[in-house]
Amino acid sequence: MENRANILICTNASYLQHVAVCLSSLITNSPAIFFNIVVVSRSGEFLDEKKLSQSLSFSKQHTIAFRQFSPPPDCFLPLNPNAGYTLDIWTRLWVDEFFERDVDRVLYLDGDIVITGDISPLWHCALDGALLGAVDIPGSPQGVERLGLRPQDGYFNSGVLLIDLKQWRDTGALKEVLRYVSMNSARLHDPDQDALNGCFYHRRKRLEYKWNAIRPFFRKPIVLPLSPDEIDHVLRDVRVIHYNGVSKPWSYFCDHPRRGEYNKYLQMTEWRNFVPADRTPINVLRKHVARILPTSLKHLIKLIAAK
Repeated sequence: MENRANILICTNASYLQHVAVCLSSLITNSPAIFFNIVVVSRSGEFLDEKKLSQSLSFSKQHTIAFRQFSPPPDCFLPLNPNAGYTLDIWTRLWVDEFFERDVDRVLYLDGDIVITGDISPLWHCALDGALLGAVDIPGSPQGVERLGLRPQDGYFNSGVLLIDLKQWRDTGALKEVLRYVSMNSARLHDPDQDALNGCFYHRRKRLEYKWNAIRPFFRKPIVLPLSPDEIDHVLRDVRVIHYNGVSKPWSYFCDHPRRGEYNKYLQMTEWRNFVPADRTPINVLRKHVARILPTSLKHLIKLIAAK
């Protein structure tokens, strides 16, 4: 079906609420698409499948299937312990196992994403022979500094991947990534993302920034190597907000200017009564005081605290 989109999300129990928000926003903003959703967790882990399914029951424009998977025990899949990663970040590499053989295109989404507009243009985007479509991190030096790539090769964020699944199968992409990981593990800081870049930088189509607008697009002052007009264009037409980094919208102290989008779709889910763990009385007071303090005084307090 032309308007049937295949969606993959790999998660664990602690992220299920955020997956519900992501999927609610996805379905709401693309009413002309029927979504074939596959949610994958690790073998033996309990996911509240009923709660997630009920969160999406406002629409009949989808099916949702749950899979459990753990990588083969002989696979070496490094994690950066300082980044809080779990083994789930590698699961997407086995995308072929989660869909029927006649499925030839899959859109992978990270769980910390909110969709703010119709994704039909993304789903129907021509890959022009590329293995996958992905959005670059503007000016990122990671490919050059860690992976030995050239500046013109760029470095993409792996939170949104439009995958040519037929080509993925036919060219043995999984084996290629696993081989790269085994030979380059010392280079991998953002391990799965680094490995995908190291393998497929020359086999990816660069997608518009609006399809994966990461935190630097919203941070002030803007440090991205883009003109103000380019930044404004992305922010006016952003379709996918990716809350990457440490400041997440489910944290009370999150300062992301578009955190309200997360809360909007949270209210559509069975997690609507969620209260952030860090929303304590003392933190409420701290946040209130911070709002009324002059900026100069805030800077002074930070300097004193740093000594």
